[in-house]
Amino acid sequence: MLRRLATRILAPDLTVTGLHVKLQPNGSVKPLDSDKVMAKIRHLLIVCLAGLALYTAFEPTPENIEIPWRLKILTQIFKMHCRLAPLESYFATFIPDGVRAWFVAVINDVHRSLGPNVTFTDTTFGGVPVRVFADKQDSKEAGKRPAIVFIHGGGWTLGSVDLFHPLTAEIASGLDAVVVSVEYRVAPQHVFPIAINDCTAATVGFLQHLEDFNVDPTRVAIMGDSAGGNLAAAVAQRLTFMPQYKDLPKLRMQVLIYPCLQAFDFQTPSYQQNGEHFTVILDRMRMAEFWAMYLGNRNPLKTPMSANQHTTAEAKGSPLIRKCLSHDLIPDEFKQTGYVTPSTDFGNEEIYDEIREVLLDPDYAPLMREDLRGLPEAYILTAGYDVLRDDGIMYAKRLEKAGVPVTWKHYKNGFHSMFNPTNGVFASPSADQALEDFIKFTKKRL
Repeated sequence: MLRRLATRILAPDLTVTGLHVKLQPNGSVKPLDSDKVMAKIRHLLIVCLAGLALYTAFEPTPENIEIPWRLKILTQIFKMHCRLAPLESYFATFIPDGVRAWFVAVINDVHRSLGPNVTFTDTTFGGVPVRVFADKQDSKEAGKRPAIVFIHGGGWTLGSVDLFHPLTAEIASGLDAVVVSVEYRVAPQHVFPIAINDCTAATVGFLQHLEDFNVDPTRVAIMGDSAGGNLAAAVAQRLTFMPQYKDLPKLRMQVLIYPCLQAFDFQTPSYQQNGEHFTVILDRMRMAEFWAMYLGNRNPLKTPMSANQHTTAEAKGSPLIRKCLSHDLIPDEFKQTGYVTPSTDFGNEEIYDEIREVLLDPDYAPLMREDLRGLPEAYILTAGYDVLRDDGIMYAKRLEKAGVPVTWKHYKNGFHSMFNPTNGVFASPSADQALEDFIKFTKKRL
């Protein structure tokens, strides 16, 4: 098929065999006209872009969602990036190292130029690469300052400190705080528990060197968005409950931005209401795929996971699930439309037996921890048009029941990935308000 396509695009009167282009019928080799080849490629790109634009135009968006057209386009770009990312290592073998390094450097410079001008240093904590945003203070007598360990999102498979540089720089500038952005290893090359181990090591390493940055040890928070919110919540649990960390400074706060906190139930109200919207960055199948890749590069699991076919009827009705993932935790206002109580009398014992240990591990899914007492104060952000909305809501409600101070901010018309720097690609009324609310709250509480 690809050979026929190459023939049609490059030269309709030729056939492609191996690395040679032969002229019919006598088989003599004739070099291609480079101008014609480039014209064909440009034509193909135009056709592809036109097709994408047409598809995007007719793909529906939720009625009240903000920036619908921009969101449609950004969603398609995100989906293409997700599909092409696994091929990066393959194509890298054809690109000289010098060219690839130059291209990466250019892209990174662009990202860095988009944020505020905050002094930063790339270093390591606990053997994990980090980027530390810390403006020099005027004098040694300057008061000690707060700090945030930031863990980026991207479904445990995408993202980097460079991609999130504009946001982390703006947080550092807006709060006059030290921000440590963690470059943890990602799937599918590095699966669970490597990411959580990296984030724990980096956080512990920073907590052991607070004096080097004139940071107040009582004013350190951990923060993450989406998959980063998962990792931030898991690190907060580890530092709270694991005895080897009892002598470290205690985290003051956990900031969880539309976090993904469980992979057991893909039929929560928010999954039912938003799971089939393919123009809101994250749909049910994409989220199931991220969980499956993080679990162990198990992409085929995404289909049974998305249908709740990866567990069993017995597990669905167990006391643990009724306590940790009860839909009763979700306020009725979020279940008025597009929601039906899901069936629980089905499942797949073979799949569940294989993945049960990880699926119920709080390091993988922080909502699965039964006892949440003693965790640091939480600031949790959720968005109306997001399959992960109810993960954040359930965690907020359970933390409250456990006596943990919680501030839950919900943005009815917001969407997944909206938490961006000012004037970022996802800039919208809810996005701007969310960043402003976070800065105001954190200035008071951290």
